[in-house]
Amino acid sequence: MSSSQPPSGERNPLGLDELIAILVAFGTMGAILFWVTGKNPDRLNARNWQFPAVFSQPAVTPASPGILTPESPSSDLRSPAKTLVPSEPDAAPVGPLGPVLPQNPPVGVIVVPPKPIARSTPAPAITKPKGDKPKVGPVRFSDVPDKYWARPFILALVDRKIFAEPTDSKFRPEESMTRAELARLIQRMSDDKEPIRKPIDFKDVKDKSPVAPAIDHTVTTGYLKGYPNNEFRPEKQIPRVEVIAALASGLSLKPSTKATKTLQVYTDRAKVPKWAANKVASATEAGIVVNHPKRTLLQPNRTATRAEVAAMIYQAMAKKGKVPAKSSEYVVKPLKLPK
Repeated sequence: MSSSQPPSGERNPLGLDELIAILVAFGTMGAILFWVTGKNPDRLNARNWQFPAVFSQPAVTPASPGILTPESPSSDLRSPAKTLVPSEPDAAPVGPLGPVLPQNPPVGVIVVPPKPIARSTPAPAITKPKGDKPKVGPVRFSDVPDKYWARPFILALVDRKIFAEPTDSKFRPEESMTRAELARLIQRMSDDKEPIRKPIDFKDVKDKSPVAPAIDHTVTTGYLKGYPNNEFRPEKQIPRVEVIAALASGLSLKPSTKATKTLQVYTDRAKVPKWAANKVASATEAGIVVNHPKRTLLQPNRTATRAEVAAMIYQAMAKKGKVPAKSSEYVVKPLKLPK
């Protein structure tokens, strides 16, 4: 006989079997969900999800695809895990190269690349060895300081090979000049001048002498002359007046028409020899005469020094347009006398 009472509204608690069944159902659904998203992550926008190795492959960045191969079964599973090394990036994502691995590798297998791919390193740049820097600037002499009065003239002539460059870095500007040495300098400064006279066979100049060609050149081009008795006197120290007269003769300067007025610039004009008065005047008017330390003091009969000869030879070359003119307080300028 059935009971006439209505069923009670209270719920009976779930039994242990029912709880186990629910957990199994949810686990199965989760496994299916993971399998689906791992196989095609685009469906649920799960490309960047990370999954255990049990359900899917390790995540690989599209820009750096790598080749994964399982380690041999004989390897020790307890050894430390090896680092995954990605391959070189390509221009665009491409599919994996080589055999395709199963979607679900066995549990506990450590996936490593078959061989580490070494990154290429750029070759070191090849640089050409630098050569020695060329010599810059004029030659310096230990006995020609920066403020030496004839330094600009000396360096200019050494640079042009008029004066031979010494091997001991000394110019010796205050040493006297001989007639043979002056002949060498004149030959170098006027090697392009044509002869206008016949050579002279000096009895004190041997044909095989090193200075013979220079002496012949200065004589045939009109710069120098000999002494009586057919002598040149190559080792004689040459006075300043002879240097000035030689340059005036070799440059074919016109005789001065006002020699007496021009020589008034010199306080010691009375010491000028008569035979050289016109030559000194024409050289003065041409700007060739250089006096140191006092511009108005000619000292015509004093032996010429190497520095003084260098200054006057440079001025002679400037007169011919071979070198640029140099301004110096020691270059003599004619006085402007009233008419």
